[in-house]
Amino acid sequence: MVKAILAAMIITAVLTIGSGQGVMGSPLDLSKFRWKNRLLLLFAPHRDHPFFDILHQAMMNRKGEVENRDLIVFEMFEEGPSTVNGADLDPQTALSLRKQFNAQKGEFTLVLIGKDGGVKLTRRERTEIEDIFGLIDSMPMRQQEIRNK
Repeated sequence: MVKAILAAMIITAVLTIGSGQGVMGSPLDLSKFRWKNRLLLLFAPHRDHPFFDILHQAMMNRKGEVENRDLIVFEMFEEGPSTVNGADLDPQTALSLRKQFNAQKGEFTLVLIGKDGGVKLTRRERTEIEDIFGLIDSMPMRQQEIRNK
């Protein structure tokens, strides 16, 4: 319950930040998530892109495991609305994140950011949810979380 409330507060903050940007869309300050959440940024031309679709379905089927890892998922598209954990994301924020992480138009890009704010993984090819979970679970902070639960 506390995690859900915290996630809702963070998403609200993201949406507030995103909606206040100008036309140029300055980069979103991802440091607001540091030490609270891991971020999975997914960039694709559209929702039907096969690499995105396979990963999205896997995350939906394992939603509890996504939440258990304190993972916030950004889904950003060239066509159609972008979202953060299912809530609408301002188009300018999505564009600024695309630029910030050098996600090329017309291509799929995945970026995993750890709780320390560091980029842990960048991929432009199909990635299985098990690979993402495995990487997260191997991180020292995640190992500590597992021991503390």
